[in-house]
Amino acid sequence: MSSSLAGRTVLVTGAASGIGRAIALAAGRAGAKLIVGDIAAAGLADTVALLAEVGAPAVSAPCDVRRQADLDALFATGAAAFGDPQVVFANAGILGTPVEVWDCPEAAFAQVIDINLMGAFRTIKAALPAMVARGSGVIVATASVAGLIGAPGLAAYVASKHAVVGLVKSTALNVAARGVRVNALCPGMVDTAMLDALASDQPGLREALMAMNPMKRIATPEDIAGAALWLASDQAGFVTGHCLAVDGGFIAQ
Repeated sequence: MSSSLAGRTVLVTGAASGIGRAIALAAGRAGAKLIVGDIAAAGLADTVALLAEVGAPAVSAPCDVRRQADLDALFATGAAAFGDPQVVFANAGILGTPVEVWDCPEAAFAQVIDINLMGAFRTIKAALPAMVARGSGVIVATASVAGLIGAPGLAAYVASKHAVVGLVKSTALNVAARGVRVNALCPGMVDTAMLDALASDQPGLREALMAMNPMKRIATPEDIAGAALWLASDQAGFVTGHCLAVDGGFIAQ
């Protein structure tokens, strides 16, 4: 399925842990050359070490997606090593603090929007000029099932992920005739540090989530990475502007 990534240059933001790390490792195992960025330096170094273990060439740079200069530097680092990326995973994001919408400070709401939405926009903005000039490329932005349905107590997160879905659809139409595909990955609950943070404040949350899911389990990062690589592969060559729910059937209920 992912063999079409062999030899290609793949860039991943938010690669220090969780879904981003799983995508980077899956792409590396498929033969890709990796450009990885994250704000968490220690986790990013661990990802690079894991990529080396699977024999994947990789370069990294610290990257705060709130700063266009950081993204431009990450792309430049990768281009110098491997050439402009052919596949970009705009994955960096945060959950924010669960809170009633009327109790959410404006600064906290704005921070989630800045990282989740504007970070995806800045990543796409950095990726597209070379892709359009070349006449080919793939961008996969990590949204969420919270970009397709609501969730109480997470107004900023839900708003940001709905906006990522809109950004993907609009951008996909903008560049479809130019050989560039743009899609959104919409995971359900995934066993990552983000879920750990939620579960630490809500005893029994994991069990409740498993009970609510038709497949009776929580996704692993590898579950999401497999779908991400499919969207990036030639097998999805006629798929663009799509929002792929990877949620064990949760929103089908």
